[in-house]
This record gives sequence, C-alpha cells and structure tokens, in this order.
Amino acid sequence: MPRPKSTKTIEERLDQIEDYIEIMQLLCAYGPAADATNWDLITKIWAEDSTYEIGGIGTFEGHEGLKQAFYGDFHQGLMQSGSGHVSSMPHVVIDGDRASATHHGTLYKQIDGKFPVIRLVASRWELERRDGAWVVIKRTNEVLQENPRARDLLSRVCEGPAASA
Repeated sequence: MPRPKSTKTIEERLDQIEDYIEIMQLLCAYGPAADATNWDLITKIWAEDSTYEIGGIGTFEGHEGLKQAFYGDFHQGLMQSGSGHVSSMPHVVIDGDRASATHHGTLYKQIDGKFPVIRLVASRWELERRDGAWVVIKRTNEVLQENPRARDLLSRVCEGPAASA
C-alpha cells in the first residue's frame, strides 16, 4: 500500500509515531502480562470500563470481569502447565485519540514437554487515549476454526476506530 504524501507538520508526524510506538508497546505487553498473571500491568493495559470478548469462552466487563478471566480455572490451568500468548505484529490505525489494531493471536500450552498451538484467533483491539495514556477499551477475538466472525474481524484490518465504534 503506497503511503500518501503527508500534509502534516513534523511535530504532528512525530506525535503520530510516538502514539504508534506507545500502542505497540501496550499490545506487546499483553502476552507477558497474561502469562505472568501480572494484575498490576493488566489493569494498566485495560481501561476500567473495558470489554474483552473471548470467542468460545465469554465476555468480560471491566476490571472485575478481567479478574474473573485471568484468575479463572481456564487461565490458571494454562499458567500451571506452562503457556505462551504470542501475537503477530498488529496493523494499527490511529485516528486522533482513538485507535484500532488487528492481528492474529496464538496460544501455546505445554503438553508432554511440547508446546502445541491450542488456540489461534483473529483479534481486534480498540484503544483510547485517556489522561495522556493509551488504554484498551475493547478487545474481540474469535477462534479461526470455520468461523466467519473471525474472517470478518480480519477483513477489517485497515478499518479505523471510528468505523467500528
């Protein structure tokens, strides 16, 4: 995809680059935070009023819902056996104080000394800048297993946050 010639000032362009880096850092912190059940970091990544839709598992609202997800039997069972939440590089679209990111998420679990993929998902993140920091307001993932909703999420890769609100 060719990049159109920018009409923005250098300062505006630098601001957008800094936003991009902050968003990438936030999304890249998710896997390690999940795998360590690092609650302090999880609550910095996710807004208090966030929503996490985990395809095939459930929808979790706010920090209390996230606590149920991360401290529930499924997640804690993963942590006990050894697991890794590994993401492909997201495609990020920034529109002012809102952004979206689309990518694949892979969940590996240790089984008999090997780490097979136990979940491969299409993932869509919605983010907002609040009090000067980017936070996740919504994440939707769908398992890529004969699932048209997963393909729909991936098809929105270039769609900005305003179009998906």
